[in-house]
Amino acid sequence: MKILVVSTNAGTRMGGEAMKAVQYFAHLLSEGRDARLVTHARNRDELVAMFDPARLIFVEDGLAQRAAWRSRIGRPLVGMLFHRAVARLARRFDPADTVLHYLCPISPVAPRFAPPGYRVMIGPLSGNIHYPAALGRRAPFRGRAMARLHAPLQRLLGRLFRDRARAAVLLVSGGARTRRSLACAGCAPGRMVDVLDAGVSPGLLARPRPAGDGAGGRFACIGRMVDDKGFDLAIRAVAQAGPGVDLVLHGDGPMRPALEALARDLGVAGQVRFAGWLDHAGLGPALDACDAFVMPSLAEANGIAMQEAMALGLPVVAFDWGGPGDLGRNGGAVLVPVGPTRDMVAGLAGAMRDLAADPARAKSVGARGRAVARARFGWPQVAASWSRHYDDMAARGRRAGDGRG
Repeated sequence: MKILVVSTNAGTRMGGEAMKAVQYFAHLLSEGRDARLVTHARNRDELVAMFDPARLIFVEDGLAQRAAWRSRIGRPLVGMLFHRAVARLARRFDPADTVLHYLCPISPVAPRFAPPGYRVMIGPLSGNIHYPAALGRRAPFRGRAMARLHAPLQRLLGRLFRDRARAAVLLVSGGARTRRSLACAGCAPGRMVDVLDAGVSPGLLARPRPAGDGAGGRFACIGRMVDDKGFDLAIRAVAQAGPGVDLVLHGDGPMRPALEALARDLGVAGQVRFAGWLDHAGLGPALDACDAFVMPSLAEANGIAMQEAMALGLPVVAFDWGGPGDLGRNGGAVLVPVGPTRDMVAGLAGAMRDLAADPARAKSVGARGRAVARARFGWPQVAASWSRHYDDMAARGRRAGDGRG
């Protein structure tokens, strides 16, 4: 049985979703699966150095895709055009012996245009995540509009494009919020399977605990410097927490100049270090140099960086919202309630100050988080929870278009 893993992005330099695609595909090959990775041609240079080129299928930009990318109005069509191209490429393979696994993006809204007759699995899906309501107009206008329009848009797209409703398996990592979204699109609950969104490499799980072992006040934070990552809240929390709490920000993005100015204005430029973009290969050493991890994201569907920090035994502070709230439940992390901005900053500051001042508690939180990571986050466990459905689909003979079931 051939498996086509479809992901718009795949690589080590393009964020969590792209890294997930590479790690999962590598795992399938290590299991001896007859798998191909279908992705955009922009990923070619890195991927051909990592995998047998015969296992890679690249989608080249056509005129329509290039025109859509150059247009702000047309840019939302880029993903749709990609999946249209994937449908054409997939027809090279015999539907009787092929599974189409649409891995990324995680959006439960985006149509995939799976060609009829193939066994189809989509996910993990973890969308329908928006800013906490208490933050009001902090969310960009487009985000607020999408939050209001999400359900009716899903109903409309579900009627126009039946690919999600016809998929044999829908992997759901976003819990109830994503299940509600898929139900609006006409997807049967019986085809939804709850899974984790991503895994952590065995090497990271086996890495010795950081030398600091949580006994200190240097917090790491990783991500692209855009509004929904909430880096400004972490900087404000450092200012409230006072001496003894430092922050190392790994990442880059359009908000970096404003964040640097905020640190200066609040008088904490000496406590906040902007370390720049962090290559995944440098993740372990970078986190080893810190005592704890903070994830102030405001609309995070999952939280791969948080999973990796927990795997390394760092105590984690995060908001009890979206993916980080799910990952840190049951003592795996210190979760700060969401609410008005001032309360969230105060809660973050208090949690960071408490961990910095109480090494025994920091060590305990880190140990619990690592135990959770070892029990649940390893790629072998996560990948098996996805890939077992390939064999189930083959045994059932269920293909796209077989009915809603």
